[in-house]
Amino acid sequence: MNKMAALCLIMSAGYFLQAQTIDISGSVTNEHGDAIPGAVVTLDSKNMSDTTDMLGEYTLYRDVTSVKNGNLFYGSKNITLKKNALTISCQKPEKIKLEFFDMRGCMVSERIEKSVSAGKYCIDLNNKLFTTTLIIVRVTIGQNDFRLRYLPLNGVSNTIGYQVASIPQNNKHLAKQQAIVDSLHVSALGYQTETVSISSYEATVDIVLEPIAMNCTESKKVNLNVSGTGSHQVVVETNDDQGINEGTIYRPQDLGPDKNYPVFVWGEGACALNGTDNSASMAQIASHGYVVIADGRPSGSGSRPMEMSQGAALLAYIDWIIAENRKPCSIYYQSIDTTKIASNGFSCGGMLAMGTAHDPRITTWGLTSSGSFNDNHSLWNSVHTPVLIVEGEQDGTGAYNNGKRDYYGITALGHPVMFFSNRHMDHGGDLWDTNGGDFTRINLAWLNWWLKGDEGPTGKGVLVGDDCSYCTDHNWEVMSENLP
Repeated sequence: MNKMAALCLIMSAGYFLQAQTIDISGSVTNEHGDAIPGAVVTLDSKNMSDTTDMLGEYTLYRDVTSVKNGNLFYGSKNITLKKNALTISCQKPEKIKLEFFDMRGCMVSERIEKSVSAGKYCIDLNNKLFTTTLIIVRVTIGQNDFRLRYLPLNGVSNTIGYQVASIPQNNKHLAKQQAIVDSLHVSALGYQTETVSISSYEATVDIVLEPIAMNCTESKKVNLNVSGTGSHQVVVETNDDQGINEGTIYRPQDLGPDKNYPVFVWGEGACALNGTDNSASMAQIASHGYVVIADGRPSGSGSRPMEMSQGAALLAYIDWIIAENRKPCSIYYQSIDTTKIASNGFSCGGMLAMGTAHDPRITTWGLTSSGSFNDNHSLWNSVHTPVLIVEGEQDGTGAYNNGKRDYYGITALGHPVMFFSNRHMDHGGDLWDTNGGDFTRINLAWLNWWLKGDEGPTGKGVLVGDDCSYCTDHNWEVMSENLP
């Protein structure tokens, strides 16, 4: 069978790549002009997002590609447009789908869908469409979606623009094209979500969010005597609010405006719902100026399934503390740096931390005596932050090898990663020692480095450089990649 006749496609005369810059920035504030840190600003059509900093500022920047006359290359696929025909050269078997829409988003021709082998495929657009008005063409090649605006002019087809986007496969409509070019989706806990139209991809867009009515639930102190080596006395408490009612909070006693405590959420071993199982480690971190939320109530019972999806529990804790930081009625009001958030977990609890890796609010995350059971590409591809992995080489559960697998999988994608393993320690290492032992000292130094910018002897210096005692101690295996 002639492959050139096997599939019909679409388009215009010749093509070349032309760079287009997306440069959108601005601020997100409330009705009083106060900055809203931790708001998520998303340009969905370009799969871009940013989280506002403490000044409420965000930036979306990327060089993208548009199409003019010439040849278009996307990865290993060569897409050529000449004389009203679109030719796709597939280097491997692919599923190809074509859909055609008018400017109201309504489909104007039947969908073409075909699984093809490696080779070239072509079709004349004018044989598929009976229109003289601007239409939108959506081409799906494997998992990649391409959208083009196409305008027949006196029988000669012309491609107006091009973009790559993630589009739900069952979506039958595209957004109506108007004077605006796109829109921003803006969300922040405690505020109403807004969709803001933009008229240019190079613009300053300041956004004002309306607050949602807020109520506060008083936290209850737990009768647990804990402390650490930091300068802060530690309070342990619980709260019955939805979203936090399954967690245990370890926090500095001194709260108030401009404290700017970073947030650290923790998954317990065996995914147990016992928030005091690693109390020495949690208190040590809190004493150094962190609000820590451990999964499970104090001395609680039961456990979660060993699944990454259970990371939703840790994300709910993050949601809650961010919202509390914005409530004047809360003791946490303006005490939290909502742009500095970390997650970690011991053993099965590491699965919960993995389930937070994709969240744009996460600044860094880690694994403690934990790791993926096999090649976890869905996890590795979701990572956008530095990662810390701490293991014991004598771990009988296999966590050491699992953590090393994740180390190599993540470093291959260019993210900063460090791996520490004690050659003589077993599962959990010395987490239960005074102040959480070396496992916690490493975790704390990592948090100080990435959440507080500490590059001295209590932060980066503990882990990297001439003062890193672990780096020269033969009892420790230390690896790192892509560090700044």
